[in-house]
Amino acid sequence: MHSARVLLVASLAGLGILTPRAARAQALHEIERLAGVEEVDTRVEAAWDAAITMDAGGATEGQFLEALRAGFREALASADPAPRVLDGAAVTIACHVDTFYDTGLIIYSLRTQLEAPGLDGARVITWIRSWVGSFTTRQLHLMFTLGEQCAESFLEEWTAAN
Repeated sequence: MHSARVLLVASLAGLGILTPRAARAQALHEIERLAGVEEVDTRVEAAWDAAITMDAGGATEGQFLEALRAGFREALASADPAPRVLDGAAVTIACHVDTFYDTGLIIYSLRTQLEAPGLDGARVITWIRSWVGSFTTRQLHLMFTLGEQCAESFLEEWTAAN
């Protein structure tokens, strides 16, 4: 299988269909993938552990999603420099949060990803950055800053690429 792939790549390169630069795969976290992005739509998603609401006395999933959506979009729209935030833009920047509650501790993972239409029109992830963290229940209010953290992660990389 490996030799067949090498032969295919060599054949495509010989025909001028695949350049040496195109043959080199880029990792999804490379900032070069953000170069030239001028307009973005936004989307947020969350997997909310209901125990945060029931056991820790925190926000509901709906309240959290609304805060996540507002914080993420506002941080992107008010940043300078930044791509223009535009409903319906071909490229979407998404912020996804997963939460887990354990007595006295809220653990979360954040994923910020850029999505663009692929050759078949389906959305394809073209850049991604993820990380994990935690808060004590006394720091529960910090959960409402996670949208801003997603935006800051993207903007830092976008600025370096543009």
